[in-house]
Amino acid sequence: MEFISILILALAISLDGMVVGVTYGLRKIEIPILSLCIISLTSAISVLVSMVLGKVISTFLSVKLAENLGGLLLVIIGLWILYQSVRTILIDQTLDSDVLIKDNSINDDRPLFKFKIKSLGIVIKILSEPVKADLDYSGVISKVEAVFLGFALALDAFGVGFGAAMTGYAPLLTTISVGISKFICLSLGLYIGAKFDVNKINYKTTLLPGILLIILGVLKFF
Repeated sequence: MEFISILILALAISLDGMVVGVTYGLRKIEIPILSLCIISLTSAISVLVSMVLGKVISTFLSVKLAENLGGLLLVIIGLWILYQSVRTILIDQTLDSDVLIKDNSINDDRPLFKFKIKSLGIVIKILSEPVKADLDYSGVISKVEAVFLGFALALDAFGVGFGAAMTGYAPLLTTISVGISKFICLSLGLYIGAKFDVNKINYKTTLLPGILLIILGVLKFF
């Protein structure tokens, strides 16, 4: 049962990679094997670090309290991802409106936030629009660009790993599962985007990660 829960958790963390992969495939942006490995490894390391921290904190709490807090954290992160997904769907449905575009409510050229730290600013830009990871517009994600893309895709994974550790998930098995799952989802997304005539991504699929995390979190209360 725990192994199945770990696989579901890894899938929830990795599904965003599939959406990114489809986007890249549609735009003919290539991600070499080495870059795919870097992105997947970044997510795996993020989960490992956060789970180690979560395990350390959970040692100061009773088992039941740690599980409940971890479950609550998974629910909160799931709700946040769900909110972002719904927001993305609503934005996608209004992209054809010239009024909204002129009003600058949606501006693809403007970063989500402005940071004085250049590298952090790049990560935030990529988080708001993953295609921006192709910094030199070469059509290929280099090793350096893969690091930035990996960090952007690993932000949610860090919080999820922290909550997962407190609920009792095995850090090593979870980390390996996340790395493999991220690699598979990215590769599959790239293949779908490149091989099939997908004119528009069905962003409703992005609701699934949030829902899965909420379910996993709620189950820890029983």
